[in-house]
Amino acid sequence: MSLDKARAWMRSKGRRDIAEGRSARELEVLDRICRIALDLDGVVLHQGAKAGISGEQPDLMFGRKVESRKTPILFAGVILRPKGDEWMRRSDRPESDGVRLHLKLSEAGANRSDWADLFHEDDAVKADAEWRWLEIAERIDVSGDELLDLLEDAFFEVVGI
Repeated sequence: MSLDKARAWMRSKGRRDIAEGRSARELEVLDRICRIALDLDGVVLHQGAKAGISGEQPDLMFGRKVESRKTPILFAGVILRPKGDEWMRRSDRPESDGVRLHLKLSEAGANRSDWADLFHEDDAVKADAEWRWLEIAERIDVSGDELLDLLEDAFFEVVGI
């Protein structure tokens, strides 16, 4: 499933289309993340009520459906640079074409990654020790397996595999 299918979901569910008006680089990274995450078994898209507004909540999240739960367990999300001036995170705003990837990933999982040096602790107003983020700046190549490995690790960690 690609970003096009995720955008179709956003439109059909009356959600905010986060890809509207974004740069080619942002769309490339978003498409790669969507292709990887939505190819995993039982993954659904999620947007909170404040998605797309000042980085308070991720613009688009991915959750894993589990039979014993009514709601999916969220394991990843993306935040794009807000179009307005407001920013509700403790860290600096993302670079102009940067995509911030938030993962529910243990410290050991983050340290296993080839991109371990790019990870930061959760920067939400109410920080959660289980969440980490990294900024995928323009200089970072997303065509390799690094994103795949990170998203798979977070996907498997949310249900203890």
